[in-house]
Amino acid sequence: MKKGFTLIEIVVSLAIIGVGLLGIIELFSGGLRTERIASEYSKAVEYAHLKMEEIALTPSFQEGKEEGQFNEQFRWEVSRQKVDLLPEEVLSKIKPPANLMEVRVKVFWKSGLKEKSISMESYFVTRNEEGS
Repeated sequence: MKKGFTLIEIVVSLAIIGVGLLGIIELFSGGLRTERIASEYSKAVEYAHLKMEEIALTPSFQEGKEEGQFNEQFRWEVSRQKVDLLPEEVLSKIKPPANLMEVRVKVFWKSGLKEKSISMESYFVTRNEEGS
């Protein structure tokens, strides 16, 4: 009697190895996909920080919206709006020396077939030019 593997044993072992290799390849491609998405979000956050710092360095704030592009992939949108902390009846009697401005920066990018975005907001105190 000869000792060795039969054809059916070899086929079954190759099938098991094949399924295992497919699982490993799928995990590897999933890791690459996750890394790409994380990289896109990191770039978007960095661009939002950059835009927010640029806004903080401007000498005066005007209410409104503006938009633009960082590059072919990423674009931005900035909205500025005055926040009234005092009730309207008090604001009609006095003019505060400073204004509180809410600044919101949104960064948009295309990832595959979907458009993704992040939003960052901050508040700035500005001099009231009307009261001067």
